[in-house]
Formats: sequence, C-alpha cells, structure tokens
Amino acid sequence: MKIKREELGKLRDELEKLTQFIALVERGRLPEFYRYFDAMKNNIEIFICIGCDNTEDIVPVLERDWEASHTMFIGVQDYDVRENNPDADPALCLHFARLLSNVGKYFART
Repeated sequence: MKIKREELGKLRDELEKLTQFIALVERGRLPEFYRYFDAMKNNIEIFICIGCDNTEDIVPVLERDWEASHTMFIGVQDYDVRENNPDADPALCLHFARLLSNVGKYFART
C-alpha cells in the first residue's frame, strides 16, 4: 500500500474525527482499540511536524496499528456504540461506520 504524504494530513483529520466521536460517546471509558487510532493520529502528526517526505517508513507502522485495532474480541469490529449507551440514537451506529470507513479506505487500497 502507498499513502502519499499529501494524504497523511487527511488521514490524520479522519482519525481525529473518529477518536473524538468515540471519546464523546464513551465519556471516559474508552474501548481497547481506541489507543491504536490515537497512536496512528499521533504518529502522523509527528511525521508531518518533523518534515519527512518519504512515507515508506510510516506506512508500515500505520498498517500495523490498523490491523491491531481489529484484533479478535477487543477490536473495532466487535464494537457496538449502543452497548454502553442503550438510549443512543441508532443513527450513531451509522455515523460511526462512516467515520471508520473514511479511515479504512486508506488501508483498503492494494
């Protein structure tokens, strides 16, 4: 997979939206996979701040964390927005799926 440097800023922004949504919905008790998304966002921020141009070093790290966020039993695929918030609007599940998809599209390319 090849993510261009110009795309990293957009990916960071999508990760920011995703992590903010999770933090807002969960109100303090963050799911296990959250840390991988946060690490991805922080690693991109560091990469951009130090002015690197070659994404060949950061992409494997991002791929590793993306895969780790999907670990069996504690991964994002087992997350239910309404589990801890049964009164939440069902549309939140769709919103979460869209946010996740916006990040996932960077890793779906071959």
